[in-house]
Amino acid sequence: MAKPLLLLPLLAAACFFFLLASASAPPVPAAATYTPATPTHPGAAAGCYPRLFAFGDSLIDTGNFIHYSTAPGPVARSPYGETFFHRPTGRWSDGRLIVDFVVERLGFPYWTPYLAGKTKEDFRYGANFAVASGTALNQLLFRKKHLNVGGITPYSLGVQIGWFKKVLATLGSTEHERKEIMARSLFLVGEIGANDYNHPFFQNKTLDWVKPLVPQVIRSIGLSLETLIGLGAKTLYMPGIFPLGCVPRYLFLFRNSTSAAGGDLDPATGCLRWLNDLTSHHNNLLKAKLAELRRAHPGVSLVYVDYYGEVNDIVSAPTRTGFAPATVLDACCGGGGFHNANFTIHCTEPGAVQCTDPSKYVSWDGLHMTEAVYRIMARGILDGPFAMPPIMSRCKKY
Repeated sequence: MAKPLLLLPLLAAACFFFLLASASAPPVPAAATYTPATPTHPGAAAGCYPRLFAFGDSLIDTGNFIHYSTAPGPVARSPYGETFFHRPTGRWSDGRLIVDFVVERLGFPYWTPYLAGKTKEDFRYGANFAVASGTALNQLLFRKKHLNVGGITPYSLGVQIGWFKKVLATLGSTEHERKEIMARSLFLVGEIGANDYNHPFFQNKTLDWVKPLVPQVIRSIGLSLETLIGLGAKTLYMPGIFPLGCVPRYLFLFRNSTSAAGGDLDPATGCLRWLNDLTSHHNNLLKAKLAELRRAHPGVSLVYVDYYGEVNDIVSAPTRTGFAPATVLDACCGGGGFHNANFTIHCTEPGAVQCTDPSKYVSWDGLHMTEAVYRIMARGILDGPFAMPPIMSRCKKY
């Protein structure tokens, strides 16, 4: 049965959820944004993977979006980046992302974003191809379904894989060299897929309209994994989607069409049960696809990363990880209103309400999470138990 959707102005949805913003938004100076920094623990994982290649969306985009966009919007303004970098860097958070913590543990400097890279040296430790608003499916498919693509980046997962092929060609001049690079590198493919559902939901599409996209999204992810494996990849980590039903902006959007009594809200978490069911459906199909690929490629390690379980544990028992139960579903920085998630006012705009301590909040801006949560999630993939085997289990020293 189709869930009722609030009728939102399309322009507002495109501007505030799809990561577009007004052309008046000032871009971040290039030098301040793209200069790699020294990791917190350089050389911590000597003898581990020599390179990391990452693909995805705003959960791991470290600057590609603001490099290509002529209107980079809120992510190019304070308070984004305030916690760690003390300036906006193109990361959709108050500080570091999951991939930053992985890079630190591997002993690499923070990446130059792929779209800002110019030389072979820029990709010495790998590359991050993720772009905010990125999807597994491409724009053409959404156009065929009569969806407005104004807020959908053209840089889908397939395009990101194409970028990777170009980088690989610069790193290895022979087939043998390229195969060696592939075999020794670590690949983080995702999280990807959430925006394939977010975009239509925020254009007032129903659950019945969105759910048939899930098998297509998984097929697209599977094809990208097959491409990487065909090029010689041996170690790939694929995160599932975190529980979308716990995202403050969704809770704000559906505030008038849900009720605990009607079974729409999970009594244990306060999250939207039906939206989390959709998320679980995606994750279950992804796990099935990975099992299929393992059977087809027995010499390749394909590891599922349980982002859903990680975030669900935090929301279900927030005090265990230092978060307050009263605000666990609220945005730290938002437009006020229900869960501080009124997205007609963005975090960076006049009238926004900002918390005093982001480390006590799960959600940063109502859509993306805080560095505090990303740190916990990174631990789950680096050391377990939300990725088995964890990344660091393959390294000679921690």
